[in-house]
Amino acid sequence: MTVLHIQGTQLAQPGISKPLVKPFLAALCALFVHALLYFQHNPGGSGLELPFNATSWMPFSFAIGVGLLEISRQRIWRYTRLTLVLFVCCILLSIPMFYSNADVAAASDRIIGLWAGFLFFVALQQFAFTPSRRQLILWFILLGILTQTLFGWYQYLWIEPQNAFGFDPSKSRPHGIFQQPNVMASFLATGLVLSGYLLARMPMYRGKWSFQQLLLLITPVLIIPILIVLSSRTGWLGAMIGVALLIPYLKQFAAKAQWRMWLLMIVLGLTTSYAVEQYSQIETNTDKITLSDVRSTIIPQAINMFTTEPLTGYGYGTFEVSYLTQTARWHQADPSQPAGLPALDHPHNELTFWAAEGGIAPLIALLLAAAAVVFKIRKAREGTQLALVALFFPITLHTQLEYPFYHSLVHWAIFIILIYWVDNLTAKYSKKPLSYVLGIKVAALLLPLLVSSYMITTLYSGRMLTKFETTLPLNIDYLMKVNNPWAWKHRYEWALHQPQLELAQTLNKPELIEEYIRWATVKAKTWPREQLYGNLIVSYRLLGDDNHAEQILQEAEFLFPNGDFSDALAVQPLSKQSAATSSATPATE
Repeated sequence: MTVLHIQGTQLAQPGISKPLVKPFLAALCALFVHALLYFQHNPGGSGLELPFNATSWMPFSFAIGVGLLEISRQRIWRYTRLTLVLFVCCILLSIPMFYSNADVAAASDRIIGLWAGFLFFVALQQFAFTPSRRQLILWFILLGILTQTLFGWYQYLWIEPQNAFGFDPSKSRPHGIFQQPNVMASFLATGLVLSGYLLARMPMYRGKWSFQQLLLLITPVLIIPILIVLSSRTGWLGAMIGVALLIPYLKQFAAKAQWRMWLLMIVLGLTTSYAVEQYSQIETNTDKITLSDVRSTIIPQAINMFTTEPLTGYGYGTFEVSYLTQTARWHQADPSQPAGLPALDHPHNELTFWAAEGGIAPLIALLLAAAAVVFKIRKAREGTQLALVALFFPITLHTQLEYPFYHSLVHWAIFIILIYWVDNLTAKYSKKPLSYVLGIKVAALLLPLLVSSYMITTLYSGRMLTKFETTLPLNIDYLMKVNNPWAWKHRYEWALHQPQLELAQTLNKPELIEEYIRWATVKAKTWPREQLYGNLIVSYRLLGDDNHAEQILQEAEFLFPNGDFSDALAVQPLSKQSAATSSATPATE
């Protein structure tokens, strides 16, 4: 097979079908603008527990499918050296899935997301976009950010206390659709930097401002007040450093009127935030000015976990139980060591997360991928390097302080597009002809269909679970309508078994309690939660088995040194409850 090399853009060749550029761009528009408009009540969480992520996966999968279909239609695969480097990194990141200590089921969603991101990167590379269409992708991102900004303004100033979104304007910060202020903050900070970057790439003709330029100028005024009221140090740092890195680029490539006006809009945005703050019920948290928080404890603990098991880690998908057990051992050996944080399934730092679970291989992969992107940035045109760093900075910073890619698929998609953008600026594309493309074509057609079907059932099941949890008295019919329990494993099992324990206590059914104990004992091995241990203590107390109750209490106090299990210990056995009820009931003659 021959490999053809081209610089920058794909040359038209006879016999090649018309590229599917418009369907691909339509999928991106749906991803950034339309998918984020979907709201469905939920109790929070991450991943598919947040409905907007399920809706985002649909156009995301369509974009991948269109890219794969383009490969099969043209019978050509376009790639760069960065494609090959990222492929190797994905393999290294996947290797720990085959370690004996890995929980494959628990880590599968993360690995699927990783490879889906790589396929999305490959899909982007299959199209020789014109400069205007390539820039249109960045505009889709900005339009999605502006849409969420306007939603944030609505939550900030105008939403009523009793509203369809369940948003409490007196307590909650305007987080848009994301439900987590830091995720919204890094999203907005990216939009702030992106507005200046796009403005510098739009020359002024005869001193006149176009509509697009005016929209870019108004962006800081819209974003900054919401960014300030979010009280997110991650967002503040991302925005401030991102803008600082962008200024030299603006001064070099934008007209003087453009960059001066953009900086003036930033000042106006700061002024506007002060002016509207008095009308809002939300108070800016001035405590966020300091940098001391729980991350200063969690991240060093995760680093210590990596240094304890540097080769293979503790196992993919086992961070929560491994972290809780290991920190409990350290705390017991040395009480001055802080105890683990309950229900922590991520150390708020992406590097330490992969390293603690998978050891050295995923850490090398992440560092290699970062080095490859930095190398591409250094090869960019003189004067543009800092601006490219600025585009990455808000989300990259967020990955080192939290886990945005698990809270928001759109953040992951933006990050990949930025990698593509940087690569495309200096890319030397290679083209490899393909003889057999049937498998690729089948995958291109099946992938969006299967993903969309799964996400639709996920949304429906989530809605039924929410109705079951919020409807009193409990209606088991809602639980029986859940048709995708795999997407809601922990929540579904909890909804199924927790009422069972309460019912057993009410109806004096020891057999139901024994069934609950069997489930909870197994569940605690992979999902060690304080309430689950409390329920186990309650269960054994109800059965009058004080020995097992004491054993569970000792394990619970080991894992949760700051936990309070006094209420569980106060529960009386069912036999005594029945006797007390009988003695309180007057005998009939």
